[in-house]
Amino acid sequence: MTAADRGPSVKTTPEMRRILDLEDAEPAELFEILPGSTVPFWAQVRMQIAWALSESVTGSVAVETDNWTRWGEARRLAKAFLPNRSDAARRARRHDVLFYVGGGTVASAGGRTRNWLVDDFAEATPSALVVQRRPLPSPLGPPAFRPTLSMEPTTARARLWARGYAPPAATVAAIDRLLGYFAQQLDLQPSQIGGIRRRVLRTEAHRPHELAELRRMVRRVRPRVVIMDTASYTYNGETVGVFKDAGAYVAEPQHGWIGPSHAAYNYGRAFEHPALRRALPDELLTFGEFWSEGVTIPARKTAIGKPHLERLATAAPRVRERQLLVISSRAEPDETDRFVEELRGALSPDWRVVFRPHPGEREVVDERYPRIAAHPGISIDEAPDVYATLADTHTVIGVASTVLFEAVAFGCHVIPRDSAFSASVIGDAFGPRISSVAQAVRRLEASDQISQPSVREVAPDTGIWATVSTDAYRRWLADRIGPPTR
Repeated sequence: MTAADRGPSVKTTPEMRRILDLEDAEPAELFEILPGSTVPFWAQVRMQIAWALSESVTGSVAVETDNWTRWGEARRLAKAFLPNRSDAARRARRHDVLFYVGGGTVASAGGRTRNWLVDDFAEATPSALVVQRRPLPSPLGPPAFRPTLSMEPTTARARLWARGYAPPAATVAAIDRLLGYFAQQLDLQPSQIGGIRRRVLRTEAHRPHELAELRRMVRRVRPRVVIMDTASYTYNGETVGVFKDAGAYVAEPQHGWIGPSHAAYNYGRAFEHPALRRALPDELLTFGEFWSEGVTIPARKTAIGKPHLERLATAAPRVRERQLLVISSRAEPDETDRFVEELRGALSPDWRVVFRPHPGEREVVDERYPRIAAHPGISIDEAPDVYATLADTHTVIGVASTVLFEAVAFGCHVIPRDSAFSASVIGDAFGPRISSVAQAVRRLEASDQISQPSVREVAPDTGIWATVSTDAYRRWLADRIGPPTR
């Protein structure tokens, strides 16, 4: 894909526009701070409201999982209070650069877990510490980068200390008043607000304890730079504020698709106010200029690249067999289930059809996609790293996903499916969007790459995927961190 192939600029959605208009109007309610908080309540609920608005038009269906057991919780608490070498709040030491991550962006590497989002950068940093929110070790093995610690023990302790806590009546009244105002301004339904309210009240119980443990960890590390994933998701605003209070410069590495309709990366005038600006990072490190140009956020934007993609795409084989990969976006699972089953029946047997569920769907594939799961001619892609699958794939079909852009970097042919929100995510970057199985088959048959085996020419668009990314990161870090501390 070249710059000329990307198509016209993708526009924001009407739902995102309503949020931006509210923020541009700057009503006083956007700046109210609940007792005990350090950022306005609007920042805490903004992403949940945006998701509620988008779900009503995109058909995105949330994944409901509940793995809680009494025995599992007891084991979790025991690990949290017993000596634990991975406990970040108790074991962290002084480092200039802290990588603060979720821990879900991982791949297997020689029996260890490699965080493809930050490990390349951490290895290029003289004094780096990785702290993740998920438990250690992961199912893929111990972390490849050391030192890597976890905030999981602090989360478990906070859950115990929060038991039985009820927010003061005045705080609950303020929450209800503000949620009512936001609902009225943005045309939210009572059921949508009710779900947000339940999550807010649960967060109010946990938040003070979690922030106290976070501050404890930060005092031990004393970072000068914090590279934090999802730092632009404003429900993380209190965490970002803790890092800023400690004098750290906060940057977020791009982890997936961003664009004009993504609520975490587009903000109205209200976020120029210091109270709300506190909830956002100082800088966004993007995959390339294409991504930087597509968002409106009151932060510096620097195109760094993605070392993991750069390395594996370069090494991918040029000869591909007939493997078709269908990517889930969580939207309209019933329709996707039907589409993939019919597509399998319409293709010749020499095509291998693979379905990759969204990471949040992996535990519930049988329930959400019963036709796909039961079909002997459709494989479920369980590879932790999608790049391993892309390297062997001829064609990718999907609705709205970063994987479509990544597929092009791997030399795959891309066929976009139409949906209620694909226009606001991918536009016509991959040509006309198809809406039927017959159209998908015609696109495959019309491709001049259909011969088997197929030789794919890989020529990534450097505007989308910046090159020599690790060197770019080293230069960026030198500019931000200055001379080493003594």
